[in-house]
Amino acid sequence: MMMTPLSIVSLTLAIGLTAALRWSSCSNTKDTDVVQIYNIDITPEAIPFPGEAHLHLNMTFTRNVTSAYVDVEFYKMIFGFPIKVPCLSGTSTIGSCNNVDACHIFRSIMRDPNHQTDYGHQAENVFLAALGHYVQCPLAAENMVVNDGVFHLDPMPAVLDLISHGDYKAVLRGKEAVDGPFTLGCLEVFATIGGASSNPIVG
Repeated sequence: MMMTPLSIVSLTLAIGLTAALRWSSCSNTKDTDVVQIYNIDITPEAIPFPGEAHLHLNMTFTRNVTSAYVDVEFYKMIFGFPIKVPCLSGTSTIGSCNNVDACHIFRSIMRDPNHQTDYGHQAENVFLAALGHYVQCPLAAENMVVNDGVFHLDPMPAVLDLISHGDYKAVLRGKEAVDGPFTLGCLEVFATIGGASSNPIVG
């Protein structure tokens, strides 16, 4: 299975308010994927905004990775059918976006001293405590275990809170070059925001 650690955490926190979270591999080559994910768990089951989220993660990079790109498909489930959320205009990271440059995101976080409490910096500090070093490219071959990494969550804007409720599916495919192949792997994440699921999660 796959994904860069910050991508996993950022996606899950961006989904937020999850009353149900599950994940699975969508890779056709899971035995040879560079990134192997053994466990992802975020508690509490209903994440409060504001409040705290606790991360438990066990994953391995089986070899060094010089560059990492992620293709993201993001869906909202409407009456049981997945409706694809497009990549937000003017961004390359919000919605269903291709070629998200994970290494660029890592560098940007390290170079921005003005947002030390945002989720990216919090994730970096969690992985610093777990690994003894910051997550930067090239990514080293190593096992990464996070036991109870704590994230402090800000209040969610009222309008976003109102429109975000529902069932979601995200598919993340990792590669080492823009034109592929997907050597890092593939991860599906399913989430319900704002309470019990109102639609069956399919796909």
